[in-house]
Amino acid sequence: MKYYDCRTVLALGAFGIIGALLMQAPAAAYLGGDTPSVSVDRAVLHAQLRTTATLQYNQHEISIAPGTLVHEYATPQGTVFAVTWQGPLPPNLHQLLGGYYAQYQSAVAAQSRAGMHRQVNVAQTDLVVQSMGRMRSFRGKAYVPSLVPAGVSVGDLP
Repeated sequence: MKYYDCRTVLALGAFGIIGALLMQAPAAAYLGGDTPSVSVDRAVLHAQLRTTATLQYNQHEISIAPGTLVHEYATPQGTVFAVTWQGPLPPNLHQLLGGYYAQYQSAVAAQSRAGMHRQVNVAQTDLVVQSMGRMRSFRGKAYVPSLVPAGVSVGDLP
């Protein structure tokens, strides 16, 4: 019979619990997703969430340590049409773009040049992503033009 010290047992138990929670967690907020998915982002990222409602959309601000802000914009019907970010670390674009991530990845690969990308611009009929960054300063915007509510200027979103 093999014996383990308490730290090993606790560590293995913690990894098991975390793994189980991640497997059960619904999809996080993403372009084209719904408003309840914003709360999932807040919980998974252990972040602060603040929501501001306007006539044309709801802005959900997610504050992630250390100083990264993600804004998710949803129509009054609850569909996320745009996501913006800024902070010292780049966000998880796979999480934020959801089903549009593969399309984004293909577009970036088609533009790819040797070296690091400080600026990425993807402009397609159903996906626009503008991202720029350097050490400790990343910002960007992604949106689906067909989902943007009438009268909303994506250029005005922070």
